[in-house]
Amino acid sequence: MDKQWIGCAPGNFRVGRPAGFKPEIIVLHTTDSTLANAAMCYNKPGTLQSVHYAIGNNGEIHQYVQEADTAFHAGLVVNPAAEFIKQRPNTNPNFFSIGVALEVSVLGPPTATQLAACSKLIREIADRWRISVDADHVLSHSAIRASVNCPAANVDIAQLIATAVPDPATNLVAGKPIGLLSKVNLRSSASVSAPVLRVLDAGSKVEVVSFTAGDVVSGNGYWYQDKDNCFFWAGATDRPNPRILLTPNEDEASTDTMLLIDQAAATAAGLQINRSRFRLPAGQFFPERPKKDLIVLHFTAGSSAKSAFDTWIGDAQHIAAAYLVDVDGTVYEVFDPTQWAYHLGVKGFNGRLDQRSIAIEIANVGPLRPAPDNPEVLNWWPPRRGQTQLFGTQYCDKTQTDKYRQTSYRGEQYFATFPAQQVGAIRLLLNDLCGRFSIPKTLPPKAKQFERDLDFFQSYSGIASHVNFRSDKWDIGPAFDWAALAIANAHGA
Repeated sequence: MDKQWIGCAPGNFRVGRPAGFKPEIIVLHTTDSTLANAAMCYNKPGTLQSVHYAIGNNGEIHQYVQEADTAFHAGLVVNPAAEFIKQRPNTNPNFFSIGVALEVSVLGPPTATQLAACSKLIREIADRWRISVDADHVLSHSAIRASVNCPAANVDIAQLIATAVPDPATNLVAGKPIGLLSKVNLRSSASVSAPVLRVLDAGSKVEVVSFTAGDVVSGNGYWYQDKDNCFFWAGATDRPNPRILLTPNEDEASTDTMLLIDQAAATAAGLQINRSRFRLPAGQFFPERPKKDLIVLHFTAGSSAKSAFDTWIGDAQHIAAAYLVDVDGTVYEVFDPTQWAYHLGVKGFNGRLDQRSIAIEIANVGPLRPAPDNPEVLNWWPPRRGQTQLFGTQYCDKTQTDKYRQTSYRGEQYFATFPAQQVGAIRLLLNDLCGRFSIPKTLPPKAKQFERDLDFFQSYSGIASHVNFRSDKWDIGPAFDWAALAIANAHGA
């Protein structure tokens, strides 16, 4: 199912689960008000509140906490009615539960769309963690804490359980041999955090008995189950979309299969995307999903991904990039790249350029200048502590030739280079995004690659950089190892 990652303030949940606990029950709640208010609450430091998921009246699902982590939603036990809780009298239920909340409807009972999404989500969670879908394992919050009416009385949990039936298609793949494109971990459940039971080499064939929804990796949430009850990610196989196996004529199958194969290849090559650490809450980017045909590369003019994210979080101007690539090559997804935020700062287009593009911010300090008191030292832009003059912070000295490149560009003579691991991660991310969104994998024509030309770039499709849209910017500039991307320049003037 489609889910929108919202995230949660660090102090309002616990990373992991203590003492080997894993999810064994699903606890249902209602939110105090709207999804927007719920997101604000969970992302406000110090509230000590969170759930794993909340479902809107329209069936939209928001996720705030990873299932493998501990949300703060059911920790207070008061006269519990649930036998599962009574049998664990001295244990915090948050340690072994997943919390799902329904948005309160201003019109009364939950909507049919909302309940249908809830049933399907219950089924997915149960399949991932081998939780029985019954009254002992799908509980109301009030069954743990009798003093709350949560979820509301008009939420029919018995009906949710009855309709949370397995996908009938999952059993139709039984006996099908699946080829592995890369080395694969066989896990105890359909989750990247589940224990690895054994490892299979690339080129192996595995006979599967079923498939299920699990952790989403590079846009693919399908997992196969083998006859030994082990799970492995479908994206690492020659059949990344299990439903193609149900189609007698593969030519009639969904064309997204090749897209998923591209994603599997990217992951096999080493692309890993962190979708939890630096995540903007809803309301700080735009939820619309315009067509994407452009990728724009930026540098942060800072020393880390965190420094860039810290300038975006809490900013009401909706300025951000969908991705951050740190100095060590770690890729962070800040919000769903199908959505958008302002990142170009080009006037006169009413955000049209921002909407059609996916922004990637690369952690790099940018231009360097010789220190006034020592021309053999190169400084970057922050002033020295206690002073106001820019370019007062030492970055490197001129003997460290791997850290800078000397070249004249837009009034500056020195620029910080990009580590090889960072460039490699950018290459993989560009390959992934171009495949997922059918964006031409080309750089601007050489004559225009480092120039601003709005007449040209407002209709250009492919990979560009910030300098192509602003004459007052340097990113990502001439110090980047463009050849390492192995992407050709487009033809043109």
